Amino acid sequence: MWQRFSPETEVLIQGMTAKEGMRMAKWLIGSGVHVMAGVTPGKGGQVVEEKPIFNSVGEAKAAFPNIQITSIVVPPLRVLGAVEDALSAGLKFIQILTENIPVHDVLIMRQKAQATGAQILGPSSVGYLQFPKFRVGYIGGEEPFRVLKEGSLAVVSNSGGMTNELLMGLSRRGIGIRCAFAVGGDRVVGTSLRDAIGHAEASADVSSIAVFAEPGHPVLAALASGEFVVRKPLAILMPGDVLDTLPRGMPYGHTGTVLGEDDRSVPEMREAIRAKGYVCTGSLKEMFEACQKM
Repeated sequence: MWQRFSPETEVLIQGMTAKEGMRMAKWLIGSGVHVMAGVTPGKGGQVVEEKPIFNSVGEAKAAFPNIQITSIVVPPLRVLGAVEDALSAGLKFIQILTENIPVHDVLIMRQKAQATGAQILGPSSVGYLQFPKFRVGYIGGEEPFRVLKEGSLAVVSNSGGMTNELLMGLSRRGIGIRCAFAVGGDRVVGTSLRDAIGHAEASADVSSIAVFAEPGHPVLAALASGEFVVRKPLAILMPGDVLDTLPRGMPYGHTGTVLGEDDRSVPEMREAIRAKGYVCTGSLKEMFEACQKM
């Protein structure tokens, strides 16, 4: 299970010497996160944002033994090696920003993480955020703890853009956030929407949960059938009525949404989920109104 972190949790960035890694370091450090070091093979000894760069995660961990979590910002074909490096150094929490990783590589890294009891968030995850003042990734923007309102709602989404849209919209309406997961939009991910919802429900300081999921996601069918039960107040934003006008069985959108031939229509799925006692909306306006009532 993905754990809760403190504001003092120490973080590593793999790929910190490249453009995206340098921006990640700047944003995390600027928002108060304790980034201790970076890793880029062959570039050990360099410095980024006044933080040392090491050639391997093992070297970084030897210098900073309290590092708990790594953010991976490397090209797609190098992600598997970066994950293996992190796992071999004993890290148990890995967030992967990189997109377009070969599915075979994702399956291998997920299997290796499970074998060592590690948790992977992503691929294509903009990160995890938790009040007070902890995050990995770009989630929440450049200064989330200045912009977002602290509270007791958990946000869970398979879309990075919609994660940030929900966080900003909720905060503008005075609804406080406790934690937020962007699990990533790939068909194969390390931490699923269901896993993240389960984490939120198990968290004593979370009172309610807001979820974004596109039609066809397995968690929606599980909620509608009663196979997956959430006991905390739950509101789901599921847009996509237009999918009912398009051919079935084809992937759409950046998260690869697929409606099967035998799947309910989008309105029918909303009604089935509502029949189980959850809120299920098709618009942001309705979603924000529902969260204000939870």
